[in-house]
Amino acid sequence: YQPIVALDSGKITGAEALTRWPQTDGSLLSPDIFVPLAEQTGLTSRLTKLVIEKVFEDMGEWLHHHPDQHISVNLAPADLVSAELPPLLGRLLNLWQIPPKQIALELTERGFADPKISVPAIARFRRSGHPVYIDDFGTGYSSLSYLQDLDVDTLKIDKSFVDALEYKNVTPHIIEMAKSLNLDMVAEGIETEGQLEWLRRHGVQYGQGWLYSKALPKAEFILWAEHNLEQE
Repeated sequence: YQPIVALDSGKITGAEALTRWPQTDGSLLSPDIFVPLAEQTGLTSRLTKLVIEKVFEDMGEWLHHHPDQHISVNLAPADLVSAELPPLLGRLLNLWQIPPKQIALELTERGFADPKISVPAIARFRRSGHPVYIDDFGTGYSSLSYLQDLDVDTLKIDKSFVDALEYKNVTPHIIEMAKSLNLDMVAEGIETEGQLEWLRRHGVQYGQGWLYSKALPKAEFILWAEHNLEQE
């Protein structure tokens, strides 16, 4: 769970659930490797189901006691057509007595590649009350026109753009576009005070990255979050 904070105050607003596959030698396999494997072998939906069940098992009670916090979960393109996902989310939300706004759904640009599928699917999730984020924005091959047609809440600025703030001028255009579409923004991979200051100055509201915290296991995340919430 990697904390997501409000850049103006440094206060936690939630976390992104990130999947790692522990190996026998103690190392962790990155999703860059095992998610494509899951897609190739038709196991994407089972992996998403496993992650969602784990998120509720880990964080259900914490979310119930912190109604202003959220956890965001990454969906694969195949998840948009899954008939099992909406009832699973509904059942778990009901079980833990959590409103849907506390579970955000993140989709990469690939998830929007076919608007005939993505537009109605996203509309369904939004109608159910889930916030929808565009993840890794600007790294895909999609045309920008699709952004106008999608009913999404938040645009995540990819780490590659945050890394390049000093010497590339694409990031200000992404920010202006998000503002013109009334989208909130989360900057990924913030590692320096300089990046934080630049992003804050340009109106980016939220961020995550090693400047605040790396991704943490459940118990460590809850300790970090409680400490952050206690600080004035």
